[in-house]
Amino acid sequence: MKITSTGIVYLALTVISIIYSIASMNHFYYLLSLLAVFIFISEYYLFRDALSVINGIKVSRRISSRSILELESVEIGVELSNDTGKSIPRVLVVEDPPGYIQPEVKPVFTVFLPAYSKSILSYRVKALAPGRIDLPGLRLIFADPLSFFYAVLSIELRDHIVVQPLYTRVDEVLKSIERITGINVKGRSFSGEYDLANIREYSPGDDVRRILWKHYAKTGNLMVREDYGDVKPSILLVIDMRKRLWEIGSGVNTLAHVQLRLARSLLESMSTMKARVDVAMCTETSPKIYFDAWRDPSEAFYSLLSTLQPGGGCGIPLSTIKQVLAYIGGRRYDSVIIVTNPVTLVEDGIDSVREVASLAPGGAVVVLPRFDYDVYAGLSGKELAVVVGKLVGEAGVEAFIAEEDLRVVA
Repeated sequence: MKITSTGIVYLALTVISIIYSIASMNHFYYLLSLLAVFIFISEYYLFRDALSVINGIKVSRRISSRSILELESVEIGVELSNDTGKSIPRVLVVEDPPGYIQPEVKPVFTVFLPAYSKSILSYRVKALAPGRIDLPGLRLIFADPLSFFYAVLSIELRDHIVVQPLYTRVDEVLKSIERITGINVKGRSFSGEYDLANIREYSPGDDVRRILWKHYAKTGNLMVREDYGDVKPSILLVIDMRKRLWEIGSGVNTLAHVQLRLARSLLESMSTMKARVDVAMCTETSPKIYFDAWRDPSEAFYSLLSTLQPGGGCGIPLSTIKQVLAYIGGRRYDSVIIVTNPVTLVEDGIDSVREVASLAPGGAVVVLPRFDYDVYAGLSGKELAVVVGKLVGEAGVEAFIAEEDLRVVA
C-alpha cells in the first residue's frame, strides 16, 4: 500500500486545518477538521480491506483472431473476475501495447468490481507490421474511492498475434520468372494428355485412373503416370529476411514490409496455379522450411512468421537453408526463387545466394522488390545494375526488380 500525492496533500491540509482551528479557537473549523480526519481514516480501512483480496482477482485476455493481415484491426478483451466476498472500490486497468500495433483508443480503463462479479473491457488495435507480436501483461492499479491510497499488481498474460503480410497479383513477376527459367508455372508443358512425362510411386489422393495396373500385377508396387499436362514444377521459394531491413524506409513501407509482401504475393499466385511450392525463411537463429506451402499459403505464412517478430530477422548465412534441406533429405527442385534485396547483397555478398541457387542449377532466379533504394538506402540506379551484374556474372543467377509497387497507404 502506498499513499498518493492526492492523499499527501489532503493529509497536509487536514493537519494545517486542525492546527489553525485550535489556534483560532474556531469550533466550526475544528469539527470540519475532525470530519476530514474521519474520512481519511475511513478510506484507509476501506482500502486495507480491499487490499487483502486483490490477489484473488482473476484476469484473462481474449483476442478475436490470432491471425490477421497487416493493417487489419483485431479486438482485444480483458476480463476481470472478482470471486471474493469483498468489493473492490476502484481498479485502474492499464495495458501497454507493444510496438507495431496501434490502439484505436488508449487502453486505460477504470472499473468498480462488486463482490462475485465480472467486468469485461475491450478495445481494438491495428497491426502495423507482419510477424509475431507478443502482447505483454497488464497492470492493475487498485485505489480507494478518493484515490488517497493505491497498490499496483502486475499480471503476466502470455498472448500473441501473428500478422501476415498483405498480398496482391504479381503477374509481371511470374512472367519474368517463366521467361528466365523456361519453366511454365502452370505446368511443364501443354503437349496433351497422352504425352508421358514421369512415372512415380502412388500417393494418397492420386487419381486411380493413373495407376499402372499391369506394373502392379508384376511387381506389387503401386505406380502412377504423370502426363505433361499434369506435371507441375517443384519450386523452392526462399525469403531472405534481415533485421536491418526494418530500418530502411518509413512507417508501414519499410524494405522488410515490402519484401514480405512480395514473397507472400508470389506464393499466393503460384498456389492459385497449383505449382508445388515449398517455402524457406531464415528467422532469428535458424532457417524454417514449410513443405507444400502451396496447399494453404495462409497456414504456411502463419507457421513461418510465428517465430519472427517485427524488427527481427536472420542472423546467419542464407546458405544454411541448403544445409538444412540436405540434412532432412530435401526434395529436388526445378526452380529456386530467392526473394532478397540489393542492400543485403551489397553488405553480405553473393556467396550464400550462389549456394542456395545450386539447389536448382539453371533454374534459379533472384527477385528484388521495387523500392526507393536511392532515397532510403543510398543506392543509385548504377549501383543496382552492378549488383544485378554480379549475380549474373559471378553467381550465374538471373535477377530482376519486380515491376509491381507493393507500398500501401496506412
